[in-house]
Amino acid sequence: MNMTYQITSLLVNPLGKLGLYGALNLMQETAWMHAETLGFGANDMEREGLYWVLTRQKLQMQEWPQFGEKISVETWLRPPEGAFVTREFLLRNGHDNVIGACSTSWLALQRETRKILPIQHLRSWEDITRPQNSGVEVVKIPVEGDYEKLAKYRVRNSDLDINQHVNNTKYAQWILDAVPYDMHKALFLSSYSVNFLAETHLGEEVQIDVSTNSTDVATEKSGTATYRGLRVLDNKVLFTATLDWEKRG
Repeated sequence: MNMTYQITSLLVNPLGKLGLYGALNLMQETAWMHAETLGFGANDMEREGLYWVLTRQKLQMQEWPQFGEKISVETWLRPPEGAFVTREFLLRNGHDNVIGACSTSWLALQRETRKILPIQHLRSWEDITRPQNSGVEVVKIPVEGDYEKLAKYRVRNSDLDINQHVNNTKYAQWILDAVPYDMHKALFLSSYSVNFLAETHLGEEVQIDVSTNSTDVATEKSGTATYRGLRVLDNKVLFTATLDWEKRG
């Protein structure tokens, strides 16, 4: 599936460009519509007592489009591997040049038991997948390490998705809000990776930490910054993420 979007004022960040949070939402919308056409969208899964869970994601961007520009988002499914389904994305500008690529990994869970459904039991995949790779591979982000607190958030109504869990895009927004604004102005975000480790629910308090090895990035130098989200109640690690920053030209 290929969908075209215009970068409106609702999608731009303070720099006048499509930002990470907006891009993730456009990809989520494209994936949602594609799943609907294939017969396993949210309502279809609900009828089967199932729901989709995003486990890993990696996005790489060469450029961020500006207000008023149009971009297209293409998505497709690769053949399942074990219990996982991989959904790929390519983002193109108005000249049809690829400006971003993303890979995501998904599981189907049974709503009542939270058990993983063997993906082969969901449907036949031969006619709806293709082996093409976006060029991006999702990676495991280590949980261990030394971290320091950046910010703390309480899950609100607007953070929830249709499954009553925190929408995956909100984790990126929390990180972006915790990063000093001077970093956003001085550095170019070239890559975002995230591992989702546990579900987060309404009312829970989440602490955002940054790795102590990410100090070079904090002083406005290029590099990789590693983050994690903790549930304050029990110190459960909810997600880990890395953002790759480059010096603006």
